[in-house]
Amino acid sequence: MLTHEDNQLLTQVGKGTPGGELMRRYWHPVAATSQLDDDPVQAVRILGEDLVLFRDRSGTLGLIAQRCPHRNMNLRFGMPEENGLRCPYHGWMFDATGVCIDTPLEPPESTFKDKITTQAYPVQELGGLVWAYLGPDPAPLLPRWDLLVKEGGFRQIVGHQLPCNWLQVMENRGDLGHAIYLHGQFFQYTLEKQGKLTDDPKARYNSAAANQESRLARGAYQRYEPRYNQFGMTKANLDSDKSEDTPTWRVGTNPILFPYHLAFGPGRRTIRQTYQLGVPIDDTHTWHIQYFCYMFPPEVGVPEQDSIPYAEVPLKDEHGEYILNNVLAQDMMAWYEQGEITDRTQEHLGVSDACVIAYRQMLRDQIKVVRDGGEPINVFRDPATIERPELALDPPEIDRVTQENVAAKQATVYRSNFHQMSKGGWLYLDDDIDRYCPDRDTVVELYRRADEMGVADVRRSF
Repeated sequence: MLTHEDNQLLTQVGKGTPGGELMRRYWHPVAATSQLDDDPVQAVRILGEDLVLFRDRSGTLGLIAQRCPHRNMNLRFGMPEENGLRCPYHGWMFDATGVCIDTPLEPPESTFKDKITTQAYPVQELGGLVWAYLGPDPAPLLPRWDLLVKEGGFRQIVGHQLPCNWLQVMENRGDLGHAIYLHGQFFQYTLEKQGKLTDDPKARYNSAAANQESRLARGAYQRYEPRYNQFGMTKANLDSDKSEDTPTWRVGTNPILFPYHLAFGPGRRTIRQTYQLGVPIDDTHTWHIQYFCYMFPPEVGVPEQDSIPYAEVPLKDEHGEYILNNVLAQDMMAWYEQGEITDRTQEHLGVSDACVIAYRQMLRDQIKVVRDGGEPINVFRDPATIERPELALDPPEIDRVTQENVAAKQATVYRSNFHQMSKGGWLYLDDDIDRYCPDRDTVVELYRRADEMGVADVRRSF
């Protein structure tokens, strides 16, 4: 368990707090690019700061303080013009750097505008997301993480607004054990209550439950350890009655890219490749992003994408009930039902929490680095290091981890059957958050074509 002071240290992200100063050393997603296509002015809250993101008529992006410094009007209602954003109240206009460039109600000879500025932060577009840097100058380089830039991917973005602290989301990244019950027996229970549970052997919930029953029958349990690397860590896992000479134990899986980026890979040879990002809005709210990059073989005929679509999905259905019958929805329920900021003075961690403990220590260490005047991990200054950086993690070895796992379970890995109808009468894809992809039907059709052509996931390469 943590002390109250440690819990505050690790969870607070506001300006001036130790955790907030650490977070301000990184670039953060603040919107999907497609949201600006729908409306070029967007309200943004990030790290406890209320801002306005806009794209002016020249195409330039700006991120400035929410309130106009004239009479505190909310610039969310501002009007984009050729070179800035104009306040709707009295017409003051600000460019992307926060400089006031027009005060039209002042006398023509007035130089009043030259004395006015507002807070502004640098922004960049990458991979269908708009990224912002809120920290001290000089700004680091925005890393071009693998799935954001690799060629040939069919990309989709799904987001949720969560009523809880970002660390609850992030701790789940280090918690492999939860999948056994949350995505196994709880998933079964959810479907049972809905009258939909089947004995489908390809269903994830049945497979997870069966694997755990087998372990208990053998008197075994799953072991977990962190495997640290230059970007964060991977999670090593192994059944206690198995040999340690296996890549999943020696190398680990699913890298955590500090501070809050989970990569399912890198180097995966599966079609479905994805990131999860739990972006801190403030101390009690998180924007969760599921970033998909489906790597279908070129011969399948993947359509060109003019833009990457984004869908924001509610936590509850049309009846006001929490959605719980897909994998990510179950994760999110576990995060926000710990409370807005869970009280870690009341917890009791076990040996299965080894990677949760490791991540907390990593966070504590990086906070100290910044406090001591240093630069934390994953702050990039050298242009030679920002292109798909996580692929520096010994790709052949990590790729072999994935390839061996997929090859051994190809017949029952439900994600390779996303286009097929389950025994329950719905597509396997609908057991996952993929069902909310804006181009869901296209994803299903591409899976169908790949299957028809006899292309197995394990043949997929970079």
